[in-house]
Amino acid sequence: MNSSSVKCALLLMMFFLAACAQQPVNNGAPEWLFNPGNGVVASCGFHIGGHYQQQECAIQRGRERLAAEQGVEVSSVAIIKERVVNGYESVVMDKETTSSITNKTVKARVQDSYYDVQRDEYYVWVVPN
Repeated sequence: MNSSSVKCALLLMMFFLAACAQQPVNNGAPEWLFNPGNGVVASCGFHIGGHYQQQECAIQRGRERLAAEQGVEVSSVAIIKERVVNGYESVVMDKETTSSITNKTVKARVQDSYYDVQRDEYYVWVVPN
């Protein structure tokens, strides 16, 4: 092969790589994450209380979002206090959620969940029950 053939081949490979890089990558995430249908998707990132609290946080957010979509007035207030003493950190979170429901019961269940290890994000798919 002469040098112009090698240059042409390298140029073609660069075009193919650039075209592939522009395609959206799903990374194995479930389809419901992008299209929840008759439900909602909620998530929660890193939680100081660990993975279990991260799951509970995502589920609570999903319930609140589903209730809000069904016309329930949801009010949520979270107070987070962080404290660092001698390099040790402590975090305290108090959360109060109130909802105003008039002759309506909202029932929900977690249809599926997904944990994105790379982002440390826990997702839940909450649907009406």
